[in-house]
Amino acid sequence: MEQSCSLPPAPIQTLHSLSPRESLITLNLIPGLGSVRIQALLEFFGAAELVLSAPSNMLERVPGIGAKMAAAIANWSHCTNVQAELECATHYGVRVVTLTDDAYPQALRRMSDPPIVLYVLGEWQQEDARRAVSIVGSRLATPYGMTIARQFGRELADAGSTIISGLAKGIDTAAHYGALDAGGRTIAVLGHGLSQIFPQENAELVQHIIRGHGAVVSEFPMNLRPGRTTFPQRNRIVAAWSRATLVVEAPSHSGALHTAHLSGTEYGNTVFAIPGMVDKPTSAGCHALIRDGATLCTTPAELMEDMGWCTAPRQMELFTTTPSPAPNPATRSFCIAQAPEGTQEILAAIRAGHDTMDALCTALGLPAHVLNPQLMRLQVQRLLVPLPGGRFQVAP
Repeated sequence: MEQSCSLPPAPIQTLHSLSPRESLITLNLIPGLGSVRIQALLEFFGAAELVLSAPSNMLERVPGIGAKMAAAIANWSHCTNVQAELECATHYGVRVVTLTDDAYPQALRRMSDPPIVLYVLGEWQQEDARRAVSIVGSRLATPYGMTIARQFGRELADAGSTIISGLAKGIDTAAHYGALDAGGRTIAVLGHGLSQIFPQENAELVQHIIRGHGAVVSEFPMNLRPGRTTFPQRNRIVAAWSRATLVVEAPSHSGALHTAHLSGTEYGNTVFAIPGMVDKPTSAGCHALIRDGATLCTTPAELMEDMGWCTAPRQMELFTTTPSPAPNPATRSFCIAQAPEGTQEILAAIRAGHDTMDALCTALGLPAHVLNPQLMRLQVQRLLVPLPGGRFQVAP
């Protein structure tokens, strides 16, 4: 990758000059805001344009938005430059996808805090998530760990799985290369903007991935550099995009254990761990996972059997050039069959006049943190229309 493009000073932008999609991207550009707060703002105001037009005193009413953050949002035109950001993305061949776009990965819509914006090199497929396995582990991997990660990446990809990882040194890199060895698919989720690749030695790996073998993805603005919090944020996407998580080699305080915890507890995925030598610190995290209930795994065949994937399609059938059938309009967003439990009760309560968060909590006997993600999913599914003032209306 060449040196990152620099954003010119932000011009004075006006709200009427931004499309709804650009307004959403603008929210994602505000420093320190993040997807959780953006979702809270969208749920309160109903649309990104309404958030950007709101005064500070009204913004402060939203949970999690203090005076300092409210001031930053109210002054968005002075700290963001959405046109320069989109030009920078175009310069690097990066596609920008927002939560409201049909092309957004359906697998990530199940998250309680899905990324609002995704920057993409290459192409993902909705089918990638069907047998996706995240392979994670230590950056300081041993030759044993590197060999095992590459073997699992290769054999699982050859059997039809998409390998999800974070492009970091060590286990992540070996897993991505394993998928490429098989001519399979892999998705790399980064903890920084796509104007530069870290580590730099993986720039060639990125090129191999995006030449028809998957995608390199980030939720962060183009020029954002990696920081203390960006990799934990990245981990939740790796976990959510997967059906299973395999930890190959990890010390006791590895970020891979964070990914495994999210995968198992937040998304209900199966967590597998590779055993190692008992006197090696790099195996301590895997052994702790096994003690805590993760499935011990020694071969790709074991993982596929436990996941019920024994009738895996052959590689030659996976990468056919036959065009995919056109999507069914009835399932174009978040399919009814995948909607959260209690959907009909929520819609019935809103029809009955319980059309605010407080009223719904009282009517359904559920706390706000449980209702929030369900309401967001119903909006994505286009069954629910958000209104100003934090109200909701069932779509006609």
